[in-house]
Amino acid sequence: MTPLHTLSTLFLAAPALLGQPLAGTSAPVAPAPSTGLGPGLGPGLSTVLGTELAAPELVAAHDDRSDLVILNDGKEIECRVILEAEDYILTTRGSKKKQYSREDIAEIHSVERSLSQLFERYDALPSRGPAELAELALFCEQNELPSEARNFWIQVLTQDPENEQAWNELGGVYTKRRGWRLKVRGRFYTVEQLRERVSDWKHAMEIPTAHFLLKTDIEPERALNIALNLERAYMTYYEVVGEALALQVFDEVPEVHVFKDPKDYPTPRFQGDEAWFSRGENTVFVNGASPEVANAAVFKLTHALVLNSFRRTIGGNGSIAPWTERALAEAFSYALRVEDGVASWEFGRPIMEYFRLQATDDKPLGMKRVITAGYGAFNNGTDAQRYNAECHTLMFFLLHAEEGRYRQGLAAYMRSSFKGQSAPTHLEKALGVKIKDLEPQWNAFVEATAAQ
Repeated sequence: MTPLHTLSTLFLAAPALLGQPLAGTSAPVAPAPSTGLGPGLGPGLSTVLGTELAAPELVAAHDDRSDLVILNDGKEIECRVILEAEDYILTTRGSKKKQYSREDIAEIHSVERSLSQLFERYDALPSRGPAELAELALFCEQNELPSEARNFWIQVLTQDPENEQAWNELGGVYTKRRGWRLKVRGRFYTVEQLRERVSDWKHAMEIPTAHFLLKTDIEPERALNIALNLERAYMTYYEVVGEALALQVFDEVPEVHVFKDPKDYPTPRFQGDEAWFSRGENTVFVNGASPEVANAAVFKLTHALVLNSFRRTIGGNGSIAPWTERALAEAFSYALRVEDGVASWEFGRPIMEYFRLQATDDKPLGMKRVITAGYGAFNNGTDAQRYNAECHTLMFFLLHAEEGRYRQGLAAYMRSSFKGQSAPTHLEKALGVKIKDLEPQWNAFVEATAAQ
């Protein structure tokens, strides 16, 4: 499967199991597959150990020695692998980037490859008992995933509260009088004391992952699952989008704040949003009290992934064209599935409600209005639903019309738009066709798809 074909699968998202309409839209959807971002892990010590116990070094970004590339001649290169293309890889060490041909490489060990192997192992488990989770924790320790290792040791204790190996790995201290305790900021706390402490946003849990920092005062049972699912979202994003757009991995640490109490949830820019992304703070804020928040959270998380991946790849602090970013976020949100606490993304077919809406619209917005629209057009106003529908159908059209002849140009446009080149003329140049000639093709495509 080619990178651009992989990108095109994003916009084949089926609407059958969608969680909720996007802010500013009213497309019909089914109930969310689960509450929050994943169900609980069960009672016990998971209610306390995800906490502010995170060691500071686990929160830091990966350094330029996190990965290892071994060449055919045996030379070992400590670096950070920031891009794996079909015939080469790109690495960074300090301020220097270096490219290696695949033909010269014997082995690659990277954070991203370790995550992929971790999820393969996790998903293949016949059960998730203490022994299996301990094996995953050890795998993470041996493969540059210290945050995930900590997560799994905590999960071991949810099922086996006296597991000495897990307690030792987490830095626990045992006394005959008080049993096992953990040290937090200079003080030792029992399980019950920690349970009470982390239920307040002032002492919110801080759970680092390979690429994010999760901060929350929700039930740690849910929080531990969210931490793993954040990395699943990261891996899915780069699998589907990264290679097609030659996006380099980022080592910044976006934060995700999930609030138990709506009173603590910061006021979103658009009223009614259950999640929102602050570009300046590089933080996704999520109202964890909402019963159908998973899709909204993934929608905004996609904005964070776009910003950080494009900023690392292209430089600066720009943004891709609003209509393309909206289409990406919408595709990831609608394709989300959560089963038994595990998030996955099912990209299957177009969102037919959107195609039918546009096909039956007496006065569609048209290509230029969609391309030049700002973020606000998709979030509020009487035309918000039409903007959302048409940005989806336009992206779908550019990926699939005439056997994908516009895909390469679309990828070039998305990259250049991050540097401010997002006007209709820039799209025309990237695609090699005038909008006045392209629009009739788009309309015909929409009508044909809606009739299926």
